[in-house]
Amino acid sequence: MKKSYHVVHRADGSWAVKATKTGHASSIHRTQADAVQAARPLAQQAKGELRIHGTDNRVRESWSYGSDVPRRMPIREDAPTSAEQSAVSVSSLAQRIGDRLRRARLMAGHSLRSLADEINGDVSHTMLQKFEVGEVCPDTKLLARLGQALHVRPDYFFKTDELKLETVEYRSQVKLGAKPRQRLEEQAYEFFERYLEIENILGLPMPEFIQADLTAFSGDGLADAIEKEAVKLRVKWELGMNPIPNVHATLEKHGVKVRILPHAEGFDGFSAFAKGGGVRVPVIALSERWLRGNERDLPRFRFTAIHELAHLYLILPEGLSHKEKENCCHRFAGAFLIPRKPFEQAFGVNRVKIALAELCAIKSEWGLSVAAIMARASNLGLVTAGRYKTFFIVSAKNGWRKNDPGTWIGEEESRRFKPLVLRALAQELISTSKAAGLLGISLPELGKEFTPLD
Repeated sequence: MKKSYHVVHRADGSWAVKATKTGHASSIHRTQADAVQAARPLAQQAKGELRIHGTDNRVRESWSYGSDVPRRMPIREDAPTSAEQSAVSVSSLAQRIGDRLRRARLMAGHSLRSLADEINGDVSHTMLQKFEVGEVCPDTKLLARLGQALHVRPDYFFKTDELKLETVEYRSQVKLGAKPRQRLEEQAYEFFERYLEIENILGLPMPEFIQADLTAFSGDGLADAIEKEAVKLRVKWELGMNPIPNVHATLEKHGVKVRILPHAEGFDGFSAFAKGGGVRVPVIALSERWLRGNERDLPRFRFTAIHELAHLYLILPEGLSHKEKENCCHRFAGAFLIPRKPFEQAFGVNRVKIALAELCAIKSEWGLSVAAIMARASNLGLVTAGRYKTFFIVSAKNGWRKNDPGTWIGEEESRRFKPLVLRALAQELISTSKAAGLLGISLPELGKEFTPLD
């Protein structure tokens, strides 16, 4: 059989020239026309065939160069030959593995050179780049080594990307470069992927998440609408008007996936919709800074979580500045954590003098920082602008911005994901190896977590 060349569409939108039965692309091009121009001389030299595939990878045009005069061949309506299927399937597998390798590298914070060094230079950074763009497909032995270096299991590289994070909104205009942001988003993406996978295995229903359209409001009308929507969502989620004991668990109970990420300077949180496989899931990523460690500040963690919820739940008017959007999300977070009526009962109205002990008492009950309580009072017109300004002066003088006074004794860890994986394992819906992969732990570690009751 004479050698044939194929022009095939790649997942990233580019076009590749591939010879039948090869595991790598001869060349990669931005447009189909450029790829055809590169492939035609190769087919002519080999006196073989050139098959041009469409974006669905079905042959759209076919040429034979077996004689002196090029001959256009009729397009078959039947299934492609096994050789053609091999050319396309190998290309697809190389692209999939390459894309997953790139994601794992970004998630681990490696450059191509540092990853090459991590695996002792057995593979050059140039070859790693060829792997990532799908020109060459690494063998299973090398994939295992790469997985170990990147802290992912080998099966990670064979998963099909079904999710895409849409419209990522950060807590504020954080001072994060492109690479740190990319790493955070990849770390969150990988967890959300595992989360949705275990829910799908267990056949769990996806709670409906309906957004609030506030595009018709402005000014004071927008502020009032935000207050009302916060109460509406509380009612829908059956939270009543009482303090929320665990914001993290509440979000996950109602279909909002939450990922806690290692702290990066300048990062508090971001929100997005993960779309794929026919679903659109609200997701939130939060820094562990306020949840654990020396800087643990649960009221701040709670406020940040609901601030990110606001980015997902509220459809705000167009034309708002970034600062105005952030203020709207602040307003929603305060209103959701402590609605107007219970706040007025706890704080009082027309206050002139306020004792710190009062604010600490509200904090201890509702899990809102003293600073957020005063901001809430200002938003609701319960204190004058002068009184609010005075509070900030006193706050700065006493160092309250860094160390908020008072305490809130509560719990903000959520343990939903792990029990779901262990449930699937107990029901024999997944293997122990699959369970360990979903949890990101070793098999011995899983053995300590899972003890079946016979």
